[in-house]
Amino acid sequence: MSLDGIWSSELGGPYGWEPIGTMFLRGGHLTGGGRNHFSVGTYREKDDGAVFHIEIRQFGKKRALFGRKSEQVRVIVKAKREGDRIIGEATMPGHIEYALCVRFKRRGDLPEE
Repeated sequence: MSLDGIWSSELGGPYGWEPIGTMFLRGGHLTGGGRNHFSVGTYREKDDGAVFHIEIRQFGKKRALFGRKSEQVRVIVKAKREGDRIIGEATMPGHIEYALCVRFKRRGDLPEE
């Protein structure tokens, strides 16, 4: 089953899962956003999962990611798909020692073009 669709995203934190935003996946491309950020990137489906290359741009109140507050962060997410959920880890290129748990949940289909 294709990953094309509308997905919510969450980040695993010290107090549980925090809602982050909404992503729109279509044909290997990702766009999305939340209250204080937007994201663009690509993804490639692999067997029972996917690999995402995402550039996150923060504005307004920035949150610390991977131990620093930055306007722009690039991440790689390696994840497994379990039905309408994708669960994995996000790392910064060159800093695999720091990983954040992420999960995405399918919320709907994209409109026809």
